[in-house]
Amino acid sequence: MDFRRGKTAKELLKIEWTYPVYKPTTPRRKPGDRTVAKELDRALPVEKAYELVADGDKRPLLILRECELCKGTDHAVLSRTLDNEQTVLLTHWFRCVKLPPNVLTEKHPFYNLFKKGEGEKKVPHLFFADPSGEHKLALPGDQSQSDLWKVMFKYLGRCYDENAKTSIKKLRKLLSQYDKLDAQEDLVRARIDKEIEKNGPKSRKLKKFDKDLAKLAKEREKLRQDERDLRDLALKAPKEEAAGASSK
Repeated sequence: MDFRRGKTAKELLKIEWTYPVYKPTTPRRKPGDRTVAKELDRALPVEKAYELVADGDKRPLLILRECELCKGTDHAVLSRTLDNEQTVLLTHWFRCVKLPPNVLTEKHPFYNLFKKGEGEKKVPHLFFADPSGEHKLALPGDQSQSDLWKVMFKYLGRCYDENAKTSIKKLRKLLSQYDKLDAQEDLVRARIDKEIEKNGPKSRKLKKFDKDLAKLAKEREKLRQDERDLRDLALKAPKEEAAGASSK
């Protein structure tokens, strides 16, 4: 038996990273000015840094700092030995931000996001936070997968109205359904190629194979809708919005 995931599931099992870049502003030159002062490289105030990395996204933040040893990989989030599928699926309900190793230089715009706080022995490798920077929780990078899940479910339970654990179970079953569908489509396409090779492109059997593909396409669209429904968890309203609604 082949336990490898099919092409559709592999596409779903990718972390969608964002790579924010701060562009310093240069004032426009006024008439009579010979030069224009450029904005110096500096660490942004932490509130501004969170505003830029969140970019209006209301999902909780997962912010990863790359290091020279693991640059270009997701080692701080994923484990080579434990089950990573659940981790990747959970990241879809976070805004995942990846910052370069030089974020630890004091003049980097996002330096204050990883600035070591009081009582912290070392700079965290990744952390979770609200878009505003509240409820920050740092992890060292060598945490177990189960510890990572506890933190992720904690944030999802606080930030979303619906139960992520229920959706995750159904999404994992859906991955297997996609695998089955991919295998069936590959089989039909292989039979089409074989029939064309044997009897030419005008073979009567090809119509039946086309119907088989059309049927599978309908099944795929249903799975796609199920996937969208499972992913579409409702975020809880911010406290100030909830307070305003209750007063009305």
